[in-house]
Amino acid sequence: MQKTPIILPIAPSKYASLLQAGLALGLCLLSFYVLGSWVGSGMSIVAALLLWRSVYVQPKGVLYLTNADSAMIGRWRLPYGELGDEQLVRCDYLGPWLVGLWVGPQRLWLWPDSLPRDSHRLLRRLCHRAGH
Repeated sequence: MQKTPIILPIAPSKYASLLQAGLALGLCLLSFYVLGSWVGSGMSIVAALLLWRSVYVQPKGVLYLTNADSAMIGRWRLPYGELGDEQLVRCDYLGPWLVGLWVGPQRLWLWPDSLPRDSHRLLRRLCHRAGH
């Protein structure tokens, strides 16, 4: 009998965007101070483009996770409501706030504001292996 899947409604993280923007701002200010206005302006343009790209590619959608034998299986909900293909899910980072998952070939970082609190708790419980 198959277990009930854990449903993860994933939203783009404001924490991740804010952290990346702060680091990019610090790098741009440092380049203005050390290398001059021309290099600093170029760094600012490149940083703005990279920040826009990182916000644009943040994962969003609904991921269904099930625990089958000794592996986690994930399926994304497609735009019309049906479920996508099964993909192997592997948790390789489980920190106090941040959870790092591989969903098939895709890297997924889940911040505290990416998921509802109860879904985040269920995911951490599923990923936590005692003694590892």
